[in-house]
Amino acid sequence: MNLYELAEKDLATTIEDAKNGSGRTLVLIDEDGSETELVAIVGDIGYLLDSEGNPIAARSIVAAFRMSSFMKDGDYAVPSEGWRARTRDMAGKEWTLFVTRAEPDRTIGICRLILSFDFTKEDSGD
Repeated sequence: MNLYELAEKDLATTIEDAKNGSGRTLVLIDEDGSETELVAIVGDIGYLLDSEGNPIAARSIVAAFRMSSFMKDGDYAVPSEGWRARTRDMAGKEWTLFVTRAEPDRTIGICRLILSFDFTKEDSGD
């Protein structure tokens, strides 16, 4: 097993261990409404700094998952704009988010999703 294969295998522990690690349930929903449940690392930060170090009101939501856990037709499935994702925060509140960008790293098999929420809904900016 080479270094890249070892790194991809280790993702099972670093990303997908929901009991002892950082993994949490993420449901991906394609344009047809088909749902796939994965374990991913989800980050939702609501307090950011601008380039001068000043605090700004913003929200950055990202998720990263092991690409080998999300295969379709024998190839990696990479979500795209138009897909949705559903997850729960630490308080148990469920959020339905929208994929705005996917950044697949085919070197070790991890995909990072940039997510946003629906600004037309009243409680989106909590």
